[in-house]
Amino acid sequence: MSSTILSVPAPPTSIIPRFYQKEDNRWCSLAPTSGGTPDEQEEENRRAAAAKRSLHDQLLASLQMQHVIVLAGSGTSLGPTVGGPSMWTLWDYCVNSNPNSGDATRTKTAQAQKVIDDVAYDQTVANEKNKANIEALLSQCDAFLQYKPNEKHVSDFVKASKETILQKCSKFIDPANRDQLETHRAFLHRLSRRRIRDSRLKLFTTNYDLCFEAAAAKQGLVMIDGFSFSQPRYFDPRFFQYDIVYRTSTTGEMGTPLQGVFQLLKLHGSVNWSRDGEVIEINPIPDAEKACLIYPAKGKYEPPHEWWT
Repeated sequence: MSSTILSVPAPPTSIIPRFYQKEDNRWCSLAPTSGGTPDEQEEENRRAAAAKRSLHDQLLASLQMQHVIVLAGSGTSLGPTVGGPSMWTLWDYCVNSNPNSGDATRTKTAQAQKVIDDVAYDQTVANEKNKANIEALLSQCDAFLQYKPNEKHVSDFVKASKETILQKCSKFIDPANRDQLETHRAFLHRLSRRRIRDSRLKLFTTNYDLCFEAAAAKQGLVMIDGFSFSQPRYFDPRFFQYDIVYRTSTTGEMGTPLQGVFQLLKLHGSVNWSRDGEVIEINPIPDAEKACLIYPAKGKYEPPHEWWT
């Protein structure tokens, strides 16, 4: 069996939606840019329409593959229809005294400013809204506490930031709003209803919000997420080896795989996971100290000894 390593160039930095077309080794715009002559605008419209058709064909072809694995990042929880917090939003609420103030100039809390000064965080980066990076700040705090673990004001700031991140990543989903997760529902509906001979959809996500769980529940899909089916639900990787089949009788027939079943693997933990000793359970409102999620810091890229240190 041979394998190919594909080198993909970085996507353009504009906010126009694009997808990577492997055959042409380029990013294709899914929306026309405005401006230019009528002929140029017509050409842009034509290119965007062709890109949409190409993406549609690629996605349709992927449905016929025997194995489908999806990696979902933070972008799937952002945007006005979903409303999940961005990295800037988390910085705003963790650091500033006047968060969610539109374009108003932000003022850091006294605690945050002292922590920034003491850990020598580069404020020339932090002062620009689009470059304020809660991941970088918490990483610097972690490094600082490795050498000065008794600096309580820094550890208190890290703890408060964890609580804020947990809250912001938990509360934005509105159970009464059926339109909020419409795209998630359509995505799961189409990819989880696969042919009997094909493997289950495996959805990996670095997000620790509950968008996919809520969408699956609203769509009536069954999710295998590594937790037991009994209450309280506890985590054991062996549950990923389980599956669900449909049997028409109790005569001992093998049955057929039930449609609408998929596997969800959350690489950074989840806002509803709670750790008690060696046991990880589902808890709708976990304590921040017991919550099992890898908060945004550079240490999340390393194999952790614990979920939170």
